[in-house]
Amino acid sequence: MPESSNHLSMEPAVATPNTTTPFAAAEEEASTRRVANRIIRALQHQLRLLHRAGAEFFVLGATGNVYTVTLSASPACTCPDPAAPCKHILFVLLRVLGLSLDEACVWRHTLRPCQVARLVGTPTFPGVLAGARAREKFHQLWAARPSVAGRKDAAAPAPGRPLEGAACPVCLEEMAAAAPAQQQQAVVLTCRTCRNAVHAECFARWKRSRARRAATCVVCRSRWRQPSRVQEKEQYMNLAAYMNDSDGDVMMQSADDGGLCGG
Repeated sequence: MPESSNHLSMEPAVATPNTTTPFAAAEEEASTRRVANRIIRALQHQLRLLHRAGAEFFVLGATGNVYTVTLSASPACTCPDPAAPCKHILFVLLRVLGLSLDEACVWRHTLRPCQVARLVGTPTFPGVLAGARAREKFHQLWAARPSVAGRKDAAAPAPGRPLEGAACPVCLEEMAAAAPAQQQQAVVLTCRTCRNAVHAECFARWKRSRARRAATCVVCRSRWRQPSRVQEKEQYMNLAAYMNDSDGDVMMQSADDGGLCGG
């Protein structure tokens, strides 16, 4: 881990125009604080890497859940945290790939194609792998998983609301425009009332715009209902039983993470 990654007081290496309005400056400052908060979690929480394949990184969360981080123009993670970058994306950038905090891409929400190619080709930093028992069990369970076509994904829209041709109600971009390999890992939330989908990052911006008011669906305006802890747990492979400190794995910690993703 580079020495500079331990200094959270440094500012992101992004030039700020002199014409920035007070509102834009406040929003940028709030965004920087959110990223810094997740950087602390990425560096301090007990996260480990189970496997990596191309641009996909399989991360063992602190509560035993397995999340998939995909590096692309807009890095994505399958964890419940709607904000980007989440601590799992930052874990991959900082601890798995060894980037330092003065890298601008750590603080931004996007990557250039040349950066994605460089990061995918970067070797894994020492000391971040999960223990042998957890990695072996992960590969066993992953190989036994049913195909995507036959698997019910709780985060996907219900039948009758396909992503193909559907546009995000916030950014108005087509949600199925990505390549098929990236669609499987796209971070999309679905309203449990009207079953319309929205980009997780777009919904996070919509939610922040409502300040102290309750979050509602962008389309039907019904109160947004988050999935319960039990429902979230059922969505993910969980290897808590194989997290053994004596075998080199990490110890499980509480899921209480200040309202953010605890895994």
